[in-house]
Amino acid sequence: MTGIDEAGRTSFDRNAELYDAARPPYPDALVDEAVVRSGIPAGGRILEIGAGTGKATLAFARRGYAILALEPGANMAAVLRRNVAMFPAVAVEVATFEAWRGANGSFDLAVSAQAFHWVDPAVRCVKAAAALRPRGALALIRNETSGLDTALRAEMEAAYARWFPAVSWTPVQDSTGSKRDEMTAEIERSGLFGPVQVTSFPWTARYTTRQYLDLLETHSDHALLDPALRTPLYGAIADAIERRGGRIEVPYVAMLLLTVRED
Repeated sequence: MTGIDEAGRTSFDRNAELYDAARPPYPDALVDEAVVRSGIPAGGRILEIGAGTGKATLAFARRGYAILALEPGANMAAVLRRNVAMFPAVAVEVATFEAWRGANGSFDLAVSAQAFHWVDPAVRCVKAAAALRPRGALALIRNETSGLDTALRAEMEAAYARWFPAVSWTPVQDSTGSKRDEMTAEIERSGLFGPVQVTSFPWTARYTTRQYLDLLETHSDHALLDPALRTPLYGAIADAIERRGGRIEVPYVAMLLLTVRED
């Protein structure tokens, strides 16, 4: 597979319950925006690429859509099935997007929340377009951090510099612009979709020390880090939060990148 870290891609499945408990949801306003901008009809069909435990799946299911949710991890898919059990119009298939064979041009909307970058770059835009009906829409959804309090960020960055210097991105940095530009450029280069509409929804999550460490453990690079480095890194991060009363506020920007298939 080209350009994909397979160990990272499969790391989430090792602790699906923690992922379900720790990962943040997406604002309802973002989902409403995706529905309006995509033009999906009432009762329309959605393909979800990399559904995880259903953070986005549930939001669309509650709005009455029929969803085929693809999730390659068996443990993640088991939690997903439990979470969507009350929605008979949601079907869960354990498969990678690359291996899935149902791209027949019948879906009104393809959604990928925090997962599109785990699909082979040679496949993701091409196959998403093939799965959609004419003028069907592709919606990429992400929660990105917009940077922590300056003093707290400095302490955490020092911990990363000491215990995880090889990391290319840390959760204390502002990742909104880079992710937006990276994904927009790829979609536009494909020539398969129209202009990308980007809408942002700032919001804030609050975590205890334990909850924040659990969140870090759901990031593939952190989960795969040598325990000899991960333990002191988490210890330094925990100390920084505890000195501030044992709670942390994380400012997020939920991003919707939506585009329509060119025909």
